[in-house]
Amino acid sequence: MGNTDRALYFRLLSYVKPYWRVFGLAVLGMVGTASTEPVFPAIMKFLLDHGFKTEDQRLVWLIPLSIVGLFLVRGLLSFVTSYLMTWISTRLVCDLRRELFAHILVLPTQAFHDQSSGKLISKILYDVDNVNQAATNVLVIAVRESLTAVALLAYLLFLDWKLTLVTLAIGPAIAFIIRGFGKRIRKASRDSFNSMQTIAHTVEESAVANKVIKIYGAQAQQSRRFFEDTERFRRSMMREAVPASALTPITHLTASLAIAAITFMALSQSMGQGGTSAGGFVSFITTLLLLISPIKQLTTISPIMQRGLSACESVFHFLDTPTEPDKDGKLLPQVRGEISFENVTFRYPHADKDALSDICFKALAGQTVALVGASGGGKTTIGALIPRFYSPESGRIKIDGQDIGGIKLASLRSHIGLVSQDIVLLNDTVEANIAFGLEGTLDRQRVISAAKAANAWDFIEQLPQGLDSLIGENGAKLSGGQRQRIAIARAVLRNAPILILDEATSALDTESERQVQNALAALMQNKTTLVIAHRLSTIEKADQILVLDAGRIVERGTHAELSRMGGLYSNLHQMQT
Repeated sequence: MGNTDRALYFRLLSYVKPYWRVFGLAVLGMVGTASTEPVFPAIMKFLLDHGFKTEDQRLVWLIPLSIVGLFLVRGLLSFVTSYLMTWISTRLVCDLRRELFAHILVLPTQAFHDQSSGKLISKILYDVDNVNQAATNVLVIAVRESLTAVALLAYLLFLDWKLTLVTLAIGPAIAFIIRGFGKRIRKASRDSFNSMQTIAHTVEESAVANKVIKIYGAQAQQSRRFFEDTERFRRSMMREAVPASALTPITHLTASLAIAAITFMALSQSMGQGGTSAGGFVSFITTLLLLISPIKQLTTISPIMQRGLSACESVFHFLDTPTEPDKDGKLLPQVRGEISFENVTFRYPHADKDALSDICFKALAGQTVALVGASGGGKTTIGALIPRFYSPESGRIKIDGQDIGGIKLASLRSHIGLVSQDIVLLNDTVEANIAFGLEGTLDRQRVISAAKAANAWDFIEQLPQGLDSLIGENGAKLSGGQRQRIAIARAVLRNAPILILDEATSALDTESERQVQNALAALMQNKTTLVIAHRLSTIEKADQILVLDAGRIVERGTHAELSRMGGLYSNLHQMQT
């Protein structure tokens, strides 16, 4: 095991460290099991040396009972050890999955653009399981079988130290074989992990896009894609299986050469004077045959170890991904809601040009500022910078005169409400979705009041279980307008002083839009509101309208002022009306 592998494994074992007392008990059980291993060959030596005769009548009963007792004790110790290691194993899996999930929740927004949710799911489910195999199964086999091998070797040394030295000679050969095969197994394991993540991504995409797949008749195309993904996974597993399957028989062949040599030496000794007794010879061979089992088990841990280390690389690389910068931030006190952008420039990672260039504007507390312009102009990016989903390349964004870069993220975001066209609802009850993110016991009357303010209570009352009705995955059981009003009720309940409305009515029919607009009007009262809109009719009453083009503010003013200017806003308004 190289330095990198050793560092990986020690980091993995740090997750076992909190349960060291339980692991210590398991090791004691393994020690007890290993110490009983030479007893049976010793009993056979006694019986053979005495020709299965004894003058002590008690031994007639004692020896058979001792054999039963031996295997009873071994069985109990094995059960306790297995139970304790399973306990540690399940704890380890929970701890790793919880840490991964907690890390996902604080990743920068860009991280979710760089990798699919299917790959994240694969890490939590598939990779962690293989990490667990390396942490627990490998430890159990390594400790238990090593102790067993030591106990049997000690007994072999007691019987005949010369023959035992021949047995030890196979150790370096077996270690060389394991090392050679381990590299191939490791590479194949990496390929299988990548293939499994691709499979998870394909399944996740197909589930989300099921309507598009059906309407465009792309079932065969997706099936081919999934076939290719699973075929890559199968091939990588077979590349892993070849060295893993060959390892045990080659090790057995190496061990058989040692056994043959020992048998030759033992038979040669028996022909001369002072040779080993029949009982001693049979006991030695029996012990030697028993030694094959732990050696075999120790060789099987190499594929598990290599697969586990590959999983460790994947999991720990993900855990080392930087989270959102949030150190030494200050808490934001009571917020009035004044927002100012001062010469803000921003470029998305890997982009060729700036998404925003030298953006300057101020929204006074309680004002409504609308952002309009063609798609790709930077409207949504401005909305994403306020809650620090991204950080600007240069310039400053302030709330009530404080630079948001120095504010704790949780404190900053607790003063911001968001309603967008991309509505996210949980596969839970209506009440749980409206009260999403709020901790502690919640007064249901507050939820009802929020639903009424969002013009959602009328349709909620008509649902089979009212607020307790399940709405399906992402609100699949609701219409677009109903889903939007649930999202607005969520923002009403939060009652944050700053509100961001990102195309909140763009996907609605006329009647639903009217209902949602009425709900939004009530929500916007006494709040600093940033409205991102394509439909200019929805923002005519805004206190300030900013017109963006290619990441720059090209016009600003009220609806009346911009209409008189005859510029880009006026042209857009005339096109829509």
